[in-house]
Amino acid sequence: MSFPKVFNELIKSLSCFPGVGRRSAERIAFYILKMKPEESNKLINNIEESRKYIKPCRMCNNFSTHELCSICSNPKREKDIVCIVEEPKDIVAVEKTSSYRGLYFVLLGSLSPLEGVNEEDLNLAKLINRLEKGEVKEVIIATDSDTDGELTAQFLIQELSKYKAKVYRIGMGVPLGTQIEYIDSATLSKAFLERREVE
Repeated sequence: MSFPKVFNELIKSLSCFPGVGRRSAERIAFYILKMKPEESNKLINNIEESRKYIKPCRMCNNFSTHELCSICSNPKREKDIVCIVEEPKDIVAVEKTSSYRGLYFVLLGSLSPLEGVNEEDLNLAKLINRLEKGEVKEVIIATDSDTDGELTAQFLIQELSKYKAKVYRIGMGVPLGTQIEYIDSATLSKAFLERREVE
């Protein structure tokens, strides 16, 4: 069955979303067409308002409707510890652990030579400025464990080691509660490489 051109364009646009393939995009497109006018208008308005009012935090690049995000402006956070993540969504994952009380710095991406993302694209100037002023005593690199994330972590370690702050990389390896026999060899190998002395 062939769809009108305008409908195919909608499907194509929806397919650009992460994790949304052609079939999922078709389902979403059909759902949108079945929405009541006030519902679809509200969706359009929400998207436009989000694009208009949500901007990168002046200090860390997290999404915010104010100059500083809710984490950077929170007086209860430890201001001299910074966790570096790739995207704002990674902050949500770390915050769910309830085990980190410092600040963040969002790279808004990772090094990816194949996609043309180079070192200058990471825009570390704001973080470097804080390191030079001595405001940061500890940096935790929490990039992904894929190829791009590891490449980014190695670059950050090299760059940040020039300053007085201690630099850490989050441990990678065996997920909590997992049986050894079910762990893939790459993860298990990483767990052994990331081993630490028991005190």
